[in-house]
Amino acid sequence: MLKSITKFVLKIVAAVFFCGFLCPSLSAQGKIVAALDFDPKVSGFSFPNYKKVKTDNLGTEDLIRMFGVKATCKSGSNAKNCVLKAAARKWIEKMLEAMEIGHCEGIGVASLRFNSSLRFKTRWQPSQFQSGVKTPFNLQLIPSIENYISYYWVTQTFDEVTLKTKETAKLAPTGIAEKLISAMNTQKDTFLFGIKKYDKGRIFDGHAVVPFAVEDIGNQYKIHVYDNNFPAETRFIFINKTTQQWFYNSTKNPNSKPDYVGDASTKTLELTATSWREGSCFDASFANDEDKETGCGIETATLGNPHLIDASFKNMFDEDGEDAEFFLTGEGDMLVVEDGKRLGFDPRNNLYFNDDAEIEDGNSTLLVGGFGEDLQHFTLPYVESDKPYTIIFSGRNLDAESNLDFVFSAPGFTVGFDGIRLDPNETLTAEISRDGEVITFTSSSDAETPEVYFAFDSDDDADASYITTIGGVELLAKKALTYDFDFENGKLFFSDNDGNEDNYDIELIRINADGTEQEYKQNDLDIGKADKYEMDFGDWDGTASMCFKDDEDGDNFDDEECSEESNEKPE
Repeated sequence: MLKSITKFVLKIVAAVFFCGFLCPSLSAQGKIVAALDFDPKVSGFSFPNYKKVKTDNLGTEDLIRMFGVKATCKSGSNAKNCVLKAAARKWIEKMLEAMEIGHCEGIGVASLRFNSSLRFKTRWQPSQFQSGVKTPFNLQLIPSIENYISYYWVTQTFDEVTLKTKETAKLAPTGIAEKLISAMNTQKDTFLFGIKKYDKGRIFDGHAVVPFAVEDIGNQYKIHVYDNNFPAETRFIFINKTTQQWFYNSTKNPNSKPDYVGDASTKTLELTATSWREGSCFDASFANDEDKETGCGIETATLGNPHLIDASFKNMFDEDGEDAEFFLTGEGDMLVVEDGKRLGFDPRNNLYFNDDAEIEDGNSTLLVGGFGEDLQHFTLPYVESDKPYTIIFSGRNLDAESNLDFVFSAPGFTVGFDGIRLDPNETLTAEISRDGEVITFTSSSDAETPEVYFAFDSDDDADASYITTIGGVELLAKKALTYDFDFENGKLFFSDNDGNEDNYDIELIRINADGTEQEYKQNDLDIGKADKYEMDFGDWDGTASMCFKDDEDGDNFDDEECSEESNEKPE
């Protein structure tokens, strides 16, 4: 878990709690100046926020709704006959893993959409999800509701949503309250509250709650919220009109000191409109420009008219060009270095380089779950270059070891690491080529080494796609693994420099356009002492042994003979 709030935040907490007239009791009464027809005991859910994720919480239909058929499918025209691209398949797998930090975002959005009778996959009333149920509060956490929540949890990763949300964080807290008042009174849109903590440039412990009423109590706004960590309760966020301080108590005891405190300078209070999560298509990082914005099935959030799709609706955020997406599935800080420019936390000087401070149009966000855990998520314009990305993982803000995966997704591929074990104050480094084909990872001081995975799709969807995982290696401390997935020529090169004879575990899945798959498995690969191997997957027949070469004499593989290694995949 991330470190506790430091002196800066404690100082603000102390100021708030010893401020006399600035700190009214929770029972302070005022005038309700705006409200939704929302009651946590009716419009909220009876089940609390949760971490458990199932593999079927998101599927092919959801990816098509988000990104479109061409961006998602190698072949097929709908969810029933779509053959998922390898990069999309790996992306959704990793996004589900990321969701294990909690579902506050998705639960909040789903409750607001039910309250506005907005449609999700042809249904908008609780009884259409579960027979005989009249209110969201009486719904059980059944698969269709898990899918609903998961779908809208993922929308927090999209630039089309996050860039607008960040603009609201620039408002003074009273400006945010006034925006809520206007929206509630005009009933043109609803909003989710994002709340975070702040310490010396670091923003952390993100949570999402639903604001449903604004009460004016004189020198403060008292905002009534539904916090899905506490079903059936009404909680309160206070905003001081004079000082612009705001605070919220997210603990079990509603009378405890607030653990969320900020002001106009921290930019830790933000709003996300329900309508921003809707549109014709979102941009998938793993899709080429020509494959985007076709064949999506997302309904438009049109309050008061939920049964119709507004055919004229277009994304409120229109971005040209392709993106590179980087994210973690566990806690830790990340720095992406592109041509010497940084995005994220640099442990070498303890500085945060957020958004476009150095990388133009960079976007750094936190994926939030509501349980005091945050995941780093970055996007930046994808630019082809011979210069690799440098990725630095830092445990500077960890209290205990974190087990995380790293994901890099860009047009045509999703690649990364499985099982990075990051200790407190530890720093790990990797390099990845812009096309995702060459990956180098330097092992930690305790020699823990993650698996590496590749998921590649050809520009021609008629060609095969591949998902490959390589692991099982135990390097010496501070030694490097290098993998080169030559997708065009059907060869995988892998090597290490620790001087020992290391064995490799390899799994490769070939995905054909007709949906058929072939799998190859080899555990404890050991064909020589050079630890510099070539795997010829391009000529593999799809069932039997695979050709490997060992460059024992150090002059590359042209003069080496194949070692036919059997397929250990169970029949």
